[in-house]
Amino acid sequence: MGYVFGGTEARRFPIATLSVVLANVVVYLLTSSENLLTATASRYVYRYGFIPALLLSYEGLARIFTSMFIHADLFHIFFNMYFLYIFGRGVEDILGSVRFLTLYFLSGIGAALFHTASTPVVGLESIAIPAVGASGAISGILGAYMMFFPRTSLVACFPILFFPVCYTLRASAYLALWFATQVVYGYMKIGGVAFFAHAGGFIAGIALAWVLGSGKVRELKVVRSFMGVFRYIVFQVYNEGLGFFTKAVLVFLMTLTAATLGYYASSLGAPTVMVYQGYLRVDGVDDIVLLKVSANGSYSLSESQYTDVNIVLTRLSKVGFLVNQNYSGRTIDTTQKPLQGTVTLRISLAGYLEIAETVPVAVYARASYDGAGVLVRAEGTMVTQVVIVRAYRVDKSPATYTFSYNAIGPYETEPVRVAAIPSVAIALVSTYVTTKKDKELSVA
Repeated sequence: MGYVFGGTEARRFPIATLSVVLANVVVYLLTSSENLLTATASRYVYRYGFIPALLLSYEGLARIFTSMFIHADLFHIFFNMYFLYIFGRGVEDILGSVRFLTLYFLSGIGAALFHTASTPVVGLESIAIPAVGASGAISGILGAYMMFFPRTSLVACFPILFFPVCYTLRASAYLALWFATQVVYGYMKIGGVAFFAHAGGFIAGIALAWVLGSGKVRELKVVRSFMGVFRYIVFQVYNEGLGFFTKAVLVFLMTLTAATLGYYASSLGAPTVMVYQGYLRVDGVDDIVLLKVSANGSYSLSESQYTDVNIVLTRLSKVGFLVNQNYSGRTIDTTQKPLQGTVTLRISLAGYLEIAETVPVAVYARASYDGAGVLVRAEGTMVTQVVIVRAYRVDKSPATYTFSYNAIGPYETEPVRVAAIPSVAIALVSTYVTTKKDKELSVA
């Protein structure tokens, strides 16, 4: 939607808005330093990103908040913080700092709920993909801004062939158009961006503007009423609320979204994806592992941020110890007769030459599996070799690791059904606010 300039001027210093911006920037600097600040290291995305499948766990609830401070790359955080600053100042001016932060974080929760409920729409495999960024919470700020300042003027600029093309329009028109693009892109299943999270945060922001801001707006209007005719001269408020066409677009899209989420939640069949959250300890070092298992038995793993944990995890996977349908519902003991195999590793030499190296693996452990043949508990020792790369030379060194593993899951499609209920309710409340409370909430 290009760059935006203008908007309402705040009467007070926007301490909450700038504090949130600062917190996000600091976290980005810490998580992207090893990539020269161009992108956040992937281990932080997997460790702190919001994963819809984990919504009903304590870990999943914590990730709703941690994900709001993790951004994928430099452009991601720049545009998020830019829009937060442009629109956040006015919203904070109306609500005050405490209510502003309440709206911000509740909108982020609403975005997570909509994102989870929409996974069948965009593809159920996304239930195990971590989502990061403050976009959902910021979208709530945009929704509140539209209700508070629908008729303020904004200047939107778009680069076309390296030249900026700018035009002026009302905030309500610009933000309704932005909301429409998020919904349309969500239905188009454009990958890489959680568009329904953006739409959900925006919808939540509309409802929260009424819940948190109606009293504040009423107080402001009482003050203005004493100014008589000067109200129209100084503040230039000749008409209030959203226009008919803007209302119609918003109501249609919110109703469509609510109906879609409700339909998919009620018609979910057998789960096609199961997600397990594993806790792997290797020689005293702990990390969380995410295992996504498809109905056909194929699976994928998240990487660990620790080298030794990653070595053990990769080798357990490749020798058939993590997922093995032959072990379904069984407890096995390989402490006397180890599970043995070889693992082939792809090694890059000097940055361009790729070779294959094979290392032996022996697993001495006691392990338990669920009915799907997925490892849920294990404790033991792994004997293998570690590949050491030195420029154009490869060495192998024997290594022994002591490990333990516990998994929680599977998380299937129940989070989708649970998230759909409040999502639909929020959309209906926002539809009511849009149609009946827009003039009551409008201050400019």
